[in-house]
Amino acid sequence: MGHFCRVCACSKPNEQFSGKGHKHHICKACSRKPEEERCAIDQENEIVGFMSQSNISGKNIARLHKLKLSTNLRVAELADIALAVARVKPHKKRRLKVLAKEHRALFMKVSESGLIHAHHD
Repeated sequence: MGHFCRVCACSKPNEQFSGKGHKHHICKACSRKPEEERCAIDQENEIVGFMSQSNISGKNIARLHKLKLSTNLRVAELADIALAVARVKPHKKRRLKVLAKEHRALFMKVSESGLIHAHHD
């Protein structure tokens, strides 16, 4: 029975995790990556999680504002797109339909960024 690494999204055997890696769910290979890279992966996963929720709450929006100020350009871009979606349609029900029909440019940004896949999880 292995563990799931939250950085590389793989299930690996126990031997691939150090003592603290078990607790933090980070395998040895990913723990060798630079801290900035690991943080960027965690932040991207956090934004995808916000998009897959049934409602993007006020606390989520506040967190997205912080992520929008990130030094990592990819994270800042994803946070900006997620904020725009939260302003238009914070509830998930029919979100993509509304974006495709009434906010075509935003829908294209969502699909190009890959955040559209969060709706199918």
